[in-house]
Amino acid sequence: MTPDLASCVLEGLLLLHEELSVDLQTPWYVGMPDQTQVLHDELWILAGELMPRSSKALVEAWYCAGRSSLLPVACTGALVSDRHQAA
Repeated sequence: MTPDLASCVLEGLLLLHEELSVDLQTPWYVGMPDQTQVLHDELWILAGELMPRSSKALVEAWYCAGRSSLLPVACTGALVSDRHQAA
């Protein structure tokens, strides 16, 4: 991974953490260290697959992928944000 890609992942992690922390539809995300690590790992994997141009594009790809292990898959979808449902 290049330094630019590493920077993109870090910025994406911060953006995603901020979005999930304030989104009232995502009460399943509370920003615990283990959740942050999961986000980081998932963003690294996506970045390696997609080589995104920006951190915003990486975050959008995370939402579109809809395969995060953080998502409450056993739920009806009520706890998943509109951005996941729109994807």
